[in-house]
Amino acid sequence: MRRLTLMLFQLFLSIFAIYAVLYDVPNEYLFVPLCCLVAMFFLGRHPSASSESSQERILADT
Repeated sequence: MRRLTLMLFQLFLSIFAIYAVLYDVPNEYLFVPLCCLVAMFFLGRHPSASSESSQERILADT
């Protein structure tokens, strides 16, 4: 996946988590926002999500 796609998906997850908290989606234990935040964390840790690894790859090719 491209970096932009991962960032857009993280944005979608954050908007959905905020919506679930504000508009009281039937989740007594706030399970849905918690899952969204955990998924955002793991997407941020994906190798193609960070710009540093792409910079290292460019430097290694030269």
